[in-house]
Amino acid sequence: MSLFFFRGQVGILKTAFDIEAVSSPNEQLSRFCEREEIQGHSIKMFREISLINDVKSLFKLVQLFKKLQPEVIHGNTPKAGNLSMIAGWIAGVPHRIYCIHGLRYQGASGLKKVLLKTMERISCRFATDVMTVSFGVKNLLKEENIYKGDVKVIWNGSVNGIDTNLFSPDAIDADYLKTQYKFDDSHLVFGFVGRLVKDKGVNELIAAFVEVNKKYPNIRLLLVGDYEKSDPVTDATKNLIETHEHIIFGGWQKDIRPFLKIMDIFTFPSYREGFGLSLMEAAAMNVPAISSNITGCNEIIENGYNGRLIPSKSTKELKNAMEEFVLNPQLIKQMSSVSRQYVIDKYEQKQLWDKALQAYKKIVNDV
Repeated sequence: MSLFFFRGQVGILKTAFDIEAVSSPNEQLSRFCEREEIQGHSIKMFREISLINDVKSLFKLVQLFKKLQPEVIHGNTPKAGNLSMIAGWIAGVPHRIYCIHGLRYQGASGLKKVLLKTMERISCRFATDVMTVSFGVKNLLKEENIYKGDVKVIWNGSVNGIDTNLFSPDAIDADYLKTQYKFDDSHLVFGFVGRLVKDKGVNELIAAFVEVNKKYPNIRLLLVGDYEKSDPVTDATKNLIETHEHIIFGGWQKDIRPFLKIMDIFTFPSYREGFGLSLMEAAAMNVPAISSNITGCNEIIENGYNGRLIPSKSTKELKNAMEEFVLNPQLIKQMSSVSRQYVIDKYEQKQLWDKALQAYKKIVNDV
């Protein structure tokens, strides 16, 4: 799934590099390679720590790299990044780029957190170059003694920028959704797009909305995403999502743009992020946000300008921010008017692609 973060960018990189993709076997790997017209290789890798299986994956990666003899490896996600950096070192690959999308250990505790932190240190140790998707992640690597070397951030951050032609309120019709959900001009719609899990602050979001809705029955909450067993919300939260008359559960959607278009305020009370892609997509659709003041997200949302930043894990602060927007419709209008241009100036996709190409060329040429 992570390969799709690089949709389109591969085409730009192919002007200077021959590119092949490696991931666990899945039809998404085949679809990605077909779309980008590149060769793909399937090597099973387990997301969770699994010593015996990880050794098997490492061995197969070493074999593949010795066969292909690549000049550059670009590793992404904690597990694939870790294995590819070690395998690349063993196989003698000269340029090993570890790209950090987020620090997974932030959502763990105890021994698991120690192990995940150690994995990050090992990945950085075996990389020749370390990249992050945000300046916040870059700073954390040094603050938490993960990596003390030079860390690169391409342009203003993000993995692939934002396609501002695709994510544009003018590019999509959403009237059918308003009819389907019986929304009218009297309704103020708060929205969320993402995995419906504890780590995304969904428990706090539901609790805050229910409290505010008691006072202001004209507000609605639109949820787009699905549950995950690995990080479940509470039974009480799930019950409210599925039974509360003013909470609309849209489920997983292939195209989230119509849903973003009918939202007035995007709510994103996540506990941890590397960047916050959904915030960027919402902003491109002219939707201001209430977001946790966490790594990555506070680079997309400027407090008081295109949204509100609040402490994570605080139902009270989230409730207060939601009520502020309910009572100040002019604030929504003001923030909406600047949200799209803000992300265009910082994260426009084609500019990001060009700067990424130049960054990789520099890495290869600066031997």
